[in-house]
Amino acid sequence: MRGRPLHHQILAVNAALVITAVLAAIVAARLDFSEVAESRQFMVLIAAILATVLVNGVVLRRRFAPLGELIETMERVDLTNPGVRTVPLSADSADVIRLREAFNRMLARLEEERVSGASAVLRAQEAERGRLARDLHDEANQALTGVLLRLQASTHRAPPELAAELRETQEACNQAMQELLRLARELRPTALDDHGLEAALRTQVERFGHEAGVTATLDLAAGLDDAMDTDGQLVTYRVVQESLSNVVQHAQASSVHVEVRRRDGRAVVRIIDDGQGIGQRCASGFGLAGMRERALLAGGTLTVMSAPGRGTTVELVIGESRPSVAPPLPARRPIVVEALAG
Repeated sequence: MRGRPLHHQILAVNAALVITAVLAAIVAARLDFSEVAESRQFMVLIAAILATVLVNGVVLRRRFAPLGELIETMERVDLTNPGVRTVPLSADSADVIRLREAFNRMLARLEEERVSGASAVLRAQEAERGRLARDLHDEANQALTGVLLRLQASTHRAPPELAAELRETQEACNQAMQELLRLARELRPTALDDHGLEAALRTQVERFGHEAGVTATLDLAAGLDDAMDTDGQLVTYRVVQESLSNVVQHAQASSVHVEVRRRDGRAVVRIIDDGQGIGQRCASGFGLAGMRERALLAGGTLTVMSAPGRGTTVELVIGESRPSVAPPLPARRPIVVEALAG
């Protein structure tokens, strides 16, 4: 439960002091209260007291206004959306200016620590993903390969009725190997390590279109590999990967478009689908917090624009600053991956 504003409390104390001082003056002058109350001077005295309190209230309100604005800024601070700062006002006193400067320094320090912490956590996650991917590829997949070879050898020597069952087992083994390879690629995209972001995104979108049965389009600006550092490329790949996963699991979309642009030294990534949109109550299940953490790691921001029944647009902007509204992107011929029939 909030108490009264500070300037209201000070005003009440000041008013009480003024009234007390007037009463003390009347007592000191040994005046009769009944005579004072009936005189014209009493009305003048009341008017003077009210005027004093009113002027006091106006002055206090003006002097405390910068403090109220500072409190509102503090309430708006969100470390997942960095960049909020208090702006000095002409009415600021020296103490308020010092308070603003200290608060801004604290915000900058907290944001730096958050970025550093997020970077360490995400790098550890990527290292663990890489280790798991290697284990799946080098150990589990190799073990299944050995099982498959023994099954093939046994099939040639087995009687016809058993050979059919062995071939079914071989097919199941093949499917398990393909699933392990798919998991390994998702854990650590070899295309990103070997061929760069552009090739990795093309592979990712093409595979998504074929596997999900969704019309997927991709539009890339030239020179992305040279324009983005390793962290930026990895964050971009993971955000696109998570967004495409959301399209399959939640959006019920028939098409999705991925575009990456360079604008004013920044990379603008958009994933646009025509699905059912994200409701307020189910937004937490879409991995948005993880994507925002990744954007923060690369010094960028992530925005999700959605309405029920109107699709979803996920926008990642990596750069030092972000425009309030991104300008329209020029039309280019996209790469189209048609959904497979059936």
